[in-house]
Formats: sequence, C-alpha cells, structure tokens
Amino acid sequence: MLVALAVAPLGACGSQKSTLPPSPGGSGAVALHDLAHYPEVYADAQVATVGTVARTYDGRRRLYVLDGGDGTRIVLEPNSSAAAELGHQVRVSGLFTVTFQLGYEILISRIAPDGSL
Repeated sequence: MLVALAVAPLGACGSQKSTLPPSPGGSGAVALHDLAHYPEVYADAQVATVGTVARTYDGRRRLYVLDGGDGTRIVLEPNSSAAAELGHQVRVSGLFTVTFQLGYEILISRIAPDGSL
C-alpha cells in the first residue's frame, strides 16, 4: 500500500503540461517566437536563430531587425553587420539581450544566408 501511494504522485507528473519553452530545433536554432515569449530564459545567452532582415526606425535612427514573419522582430546590432543582408533570410548567432531602449536584441557574432552556418 505504501509503495502505491509513493508511485501515484510520480504518475501525475507525467500528465501535466510543461511550462518550459521548446528546446532549440535539430539545427540548434531557437525560434524567434520563443526568444520573444521567453526572454528570461534566453537573456544573456548565446543563441542562433533564423529570420529575414528588415529595416525599421525607432524615431531617431535606422535599425535592422530580424523578422520572424509572425510579427516577432528582434533588433540586430551592429547595424553594419546586418545592413548587407537586408531582405534576405539569414541565420544569426550572437548574444541575446534585453534592453530598455530597444527591447530584445541580438549582438551579432555571425550572420549568413540561412543554411550556410
């Protein structure tokens, strides 16, 4: 009887839905959606992700962002690394940070056409 009571809570654990964000995909890339929805998990971590480079303005300067196509946009820094890839689908790796001025950003360590990193 005692064994049955000890096993019952373990069985219940398997039926609950996890609150953790999805793991990176097989390529090691984290979805932009996950970066935006779980920033506390990825803050100050090296990440790789995929999206299309787009240009926007924050009122005083031009910014380049990685667009996930679902409304998710993450600023890319430095501008000089992202500008040459404007309009292209890319894979970006770098440090994911959260700032008061820009929101979410990736400090680029590598950027290349998707599938080439």
